[in-house]
Amino acid sequence: MALSQQFLDELRARSPLSAMVGRALKLTKAGREYRACCPFHNEKTASFYVNDDKGFYHCFGCGAHGDAIRWLTEHEGLDFIEAVKTLADAAGMDVPAPSQAAQDRAARIDGIRPALEAAQALFARELEATGVAREYLAARGIDAAAIARFGMGWAPARSGYVRGLGVSFEAAVASGLIWQADGKWGETFRARITVPVHDARGRLIGFGGRLLTGDGPKYKNSPDSEIFDKGATLFNLHVAAPAARTAKRIIVVEGYMDVIALDSVGIAEVVAPMGTALTCGGPEALGGQLERLWRVVDRPILAFDGDVPGRAAAIRACTAALPHIAPGRSLAVALFPQGQDPDDVARSFDPAIPGGREEQGRRAVEAVLTEAVPIAALLFDAVAAGAAGDDPEAVAGVWQQLDTLARTIRDEETRAQYLAAWRARYEREVSLSGPSGPSVPALHSQIEAEGGGYAWPETQEASERNLIAIVRRLLELRAERAEINQSIRDIMAVSKAAGFAPGQINAVLRDLEADPSIREEKEAVWALYRRVMGVRGPIETAILPSPADARAPKVVTAMQRRLSRTMALIDAREVGNG
Repeated sequence: MALSQQFLDELRARSPLSAMVGRALKLTKAGREYRACCPFHNEKTASFYVNDDKGFYHCFGCGAHGDAIRWLTEHEGLDFIEAVKTLADAAGMDVPAPSQAAQDRAARIDGIRPALEAAQALFARELEATGVAREYLAARGIDAAAIARFGMGWAPARSGYVRGLGVSFEAAVASGLIWQADGKWGETFRARITVPVHDARGRLIGFGGRLLTGDGPKYKNSPDSEIFDKGATLFNLHVAAPAARTAKRIIVVEGYMDVIALDSVGIAEVVAPMGTALTCGGPEALGGQLERLWRVVDRPILAFDGDVPGRAAAIRACTAALPHIAPGRSLAVALFPQGQDPDDVARSFDPAIPGGREEQGRRAVEAVLTEAVPIAALLFDAVAAGAAGDDPEAVAGVWQQLDTLARTIRDEETRAQYLAAWRARYEREVSLSGPSGPSVPALHSQIEAEGGGYAWPETQEASERNLIAIVRRLLELRAERAEINQSIRDIMAVSKAAGFAPGQINAVLRDLEADPSIREEKEAVWALYRRVMGVRGPIETAILPSPADARAPKVVTAMQRRLSRTMALIDAREVGNG
């Protein structure tokens, strides 16, 4: 149903958002706004605000944002038309009558969903009786729980199974369950493992199919229909979006089997395009899959295989996305080790390493995601790799390519920042006219066995990963050292307040460290007290206060003040007498 913008604006204006949200949440007045704990992610401190004047809600914790219509679709689970009708009834407005074309489309959709649901029920039953499919899934580490969670099934190899679904031929064609051409027709999915595809609200809209044996493409998706648009659909978004609000990230992998693999190790905030490159929308406005991702988080992570095709795909995706980036809209890219995809990494397991299969797989995947680089760094590195040696033309060509890329960015301020950042890095790392400095030895070096046989690490990439791990550990140790040094400074300050000079304390510490007879902490405290105070003889005599002479004013010496303070310190440590 096509509704005018004027009607939608009036509908929003007549729908007080706080009253609607207040039926589900306990709102607290905060100036001209209302505040509550966000319903889209778990939180203890309220960061969800509702503004009636501006007609929107916003969560500063997870980024959830929308108006009255969006509230009904995202929180209440209504579709767009249902939300509009609900608001119109409450506001006393009539929804414009749909056109004949809209009525025809609604009728077709009414036939599509039952056909898809009937097929899904059949596919699920067929999988239970198909040993080869269940064996394949088990070999990939997909257990019964994952099969049920994703609704996986099996499309029979036999011809004519769609006839038994009890749906009309027209509905079967409209839903993409069968194809027809030149007077012929056939089932779209045969002898394939099936995975149902849902829209952002969790409604079934199509299928993906994985071929096990025989001829044909390995992966096949439902054809586009009234409710299924491959270029705008992200597999698993209905599950990943809520999980992403808690994890504060969303990960994009290349296929739905990769999504299932990462989910099996506890990473739920994962989506995949439907066998196509990530779509960005038209040149004048955001659209397609990227827009859906940016509605969830500011910087989605694109996870690609680390081989040459995977790197090329990452560069293509970032180049296509570059015109659309802006404040709050960016990308990062993580590359899996060469020769491994997310499924391989998630299933990595070594019995000699602590942790079960799921824990080890999750750690391995997280290690890759931690190395994700921003889109700016990935594109710069890809272009700079084209500069060969000291060839001035090639070096100049690097900047020409970078400049051309940056100028595709439509947001003016973001474009200016890219040009400035890339120019500075170009002058520092690429340009022959840049500032010269001392030569830096290569970080990568190999240790080879005598007579050959092996070399470690095998690649420059492996060397870089090892270096990163070492630097991170060094940073951790330096942070620990800084904390220890601060504790030492605090202790020395207390010692100074007690009247001790730092030199005294350090000298005694050296004596204690060199004395093997001192084993227990209490012994060390008493020994420290004795040596600092210069105690000779029984300790009880030394710490008893001197008798006071009531006939004359008592002269308190520095030694006595120090004795008193030291006694307080010893009492605080609960050191007993004797």
